[in-house]
Amino acid sequence: MNATDHPGSGAGLVCALMPPANRYAAPAVDAALSILETLGGVHEMSLTELARKLGLGKSSVYRLLVTLARRGYVEKNPQSERYRLTYRLFAVASPAADRFGLREAAHPIMERLAAHTGETVNLGVLDGTRVLNLHKVESRHLLRMHLTVGSGVPAHATALGKVLLAALEPDELARRLRGRRLERLTRRTVGDRSALRSALARVHEQGFAVDDEECSLGLRCVAAPILDRRGLVVAALSISGPTQRFPQTTLSRLTEVVQAAARELSHRLGYSIELPKRGGYGTTGGGSLIARDAGATR
Repeated sequence: MNATDHPGSGAGLVCALMPPANRYAAPAVDAALSILETLGGVHEMSLTELARKLGLGKSSVYRLLVTLARRGYVEKNPQSERYRLTYRLFAVASPAADRFGLREAAHPIMERLAAHTGETVNLGVLDGTRVLNLHKVESRHLLRMHLTVGSGVPAHATALGKVLLAALEPDELARRLRGRRLERLTRRTVGDRSALRSALARVHEQGFAVDDEECSLGLRCVAAPILDRRGLVVAALSISGPTQRFPQTTLSRLTEVVQAAARELSHRLGYSIELPKRGGYGTTGGGSLIARDAGATR
């Protein structure tokens, strides 16, 4: 018997208190976490690649992916048939967002935008059919929008969400909306799919979206898309405030400053304005590459 095995030794006591390896482990949970960690290191991966990488059967990996997708942590790219992570992890662990680098890059631009306009600035990403508030810089006014970082609201009822929904391929938009009721948060919220598609087409063409008391009565918001180095829409930037400080006559000016800030952030993420300019913008991550300028104002 060596020292570590002796009942009276400290090491022996620790070993005695530790459960035998894998005694309480849940293999399915372990495998699901391995999937998340693996997808966290790549843009996307096929079912076959995941199964091979993890040394697991394809049927087992598929069942886990279906479960993770149902809970919103993983999604399948309809174009490539490959799997990728969503931003849902941020909702349960806010510091995870820093690993994407988006919040860090956005913060100084958001601070300047808030200082310039005096209003609340929000950074949002799409999570299914909801827009998730990734980061915000508060207005200096007492009367301001209150949206908690990490919280989500129906995308169709917000400027941030409409910008992100407008960037989806038609088939992907239809898939996300299928079987879902368009909740009316106010009497001005779009609640009809046909009307929403028309509104999103206008957003795509003009390169920005307006929330005119659609999410909350008495509140207006204007948002523009943020693109990465591939020309993919990965997030949206907005400013919001009470209608008395956001009269219709100022929307054109506010739209211009939001689009300018969104372009600056896009450039920080590697987007190049050398791509052909045709107005509007491209698609969200996983969709087709952009061939247009994110900041065209009409």
